[in-house]
Amino acid sequence: MRSIIYTLFAGALLVGGACKKTKTEEAREEVKEAQKDLKEEKKDVVEEKKDVASEQKDVNAAQNDLAKARADLEAAVKERAAKVDAKIAQLEAKGDAKSKELAAKLRAERDALNVRWNEAAAKADTKWDDFKTDISAKWDKLEKDVDAAI
Repeated sequence: MRSIIYTLFAGALLVGGACKKTKTEEAREEVKEAQKDLKEEKKDVVEEKKDVASEQKDVNAAQNDLAKARADLEAAVKERAAKVDAKIAQLEAKGDAKSKELAAKLRAERDALNVRWNEAAAKADTKWDDFKTDISAKWDKLEKDVDAAI
């Protein structure tokens, strides 16, 4: 019976000792866990880089669209200015003082719009839509005033 008790006791010590981890083993497990975390972080960084590249493509496309919109509006403004200039010249050609005075007033308005247009180059992209709406409305008004004067 004693030998059975000694055998059980020795077995318990062996099993109990085997379950206990040494500090080195614990440190190894912590390092392995940290390495796993680092791998996950690297994967996240790679995904973020892909997202940034995709967003940059979107920004570039938006900048190209804005540049085209500016060029289109500039062409439209130049065309409108040419038509307005022709009508103002026609008004001035009438020869009477009232027509000449009105032509000078309309030409001053046109010049003010041209100054405003030249300021558009300094406009921030975020204000572009407001500027476009405003400049178009002012050109509409000038064209109506010129047509009414003729």
